[in-house]
Amino acid sequence: MAAASTQQTARRRRLLTAALLLCPALALVLAILIVPLVELIQASFHRAEMGVIKPGFTVENYETVLLSPLYWEIYAKTMGAAALVTALCAILGYPVAAHLARARKSLQPILFFLIAAPLLINTVVRSYGWLLMLGRKGVVNTILEQLGIIDQPLALSANYIGLIVGSTQVFLPFMILSVAASLQGIDRRYLESADILGASPVYRFITVELPLAAPGLVAGSVLVFSLMLGAFVTPLMLGGTAVKYLSISVYTDALVLFNLPRAIALSMILLVVVAGVYAVQARASRKVGIGQP
Repeated sequence: MAAASTQQTARRRRLLTAALLLCPALALVLAILIVPLVELIQASFHRAEMGVIKPGFTVENYETVLLSPLYWEIYAKTMGAAALVTALCAILGYPVAAHLARARKSLQPILFFLIAAPLLINTVVRSYGWLLMLGRKGVVNTILEQLGIIDQPLALSANYIGLIVGSTQVFLPFMILSVAASLQGIDRRYLESADILGASPVYRFITVELPLAAPGLVAGSVLVFSLMLGAFVTPLMLGGTAVKYLSISVYTDALVLFNLPRAIALSMILLVVVAGVYAVQARASRKVGIGQP
């Protein structure tokens, strides 16, 4: 009895010490994240006139962004663009990740650096580079005109084409690195066993390699999808304000129309959607046991 009481006392002391050590970090998180978030939520329930937030509680902003057909069109096009960019990153990134995972050990650090190198360049710079490539007088149109393929420049920017192309390049490294990490963890004996049993390369890929690589593929897809939902620089530079995209709508409401409460309401919708995506991904991974051999 005495030994058990001593152990309980020691456990309580450790828990108390851990709680005291966590207090500064929790206070910092509360001050930096929770308090501003509460202030933003509170501001979204006010009305703005001429850029000034008026007192008084109202749900008009949420009624507008949740019930208006215009905003539902914005949500649909934003989700569609994010899904398309995610699919393109998965299709283009998987072969690169597979080659990266199967490369010689001595080459892998160099290849990983080359894949991650674009992340070291500011997104504004990369988006501006694509603007120079896809503009009416850009590299692509100039080459096509000189080859006689087109007579008039193609509209490759200030629309969804430029948005999709530029965003795919911006977020592709995230997909490649996620899938490569998952492929590196696959036990090669599973693939060798499939070969010994006479499985074709395609059948082996579908039934063995792809299920084992699913955790990295799912993680990369969720990461790219959520980042694309909140992307602003690339959609604005390559899509333009005429493109119906959620982040551009937030920018327009906040800095053009000076309707900050409605912009905050839109941001809250985006925050809930992203949180929901991560919650569904985490729950599905635990329930299905995805990627387990």
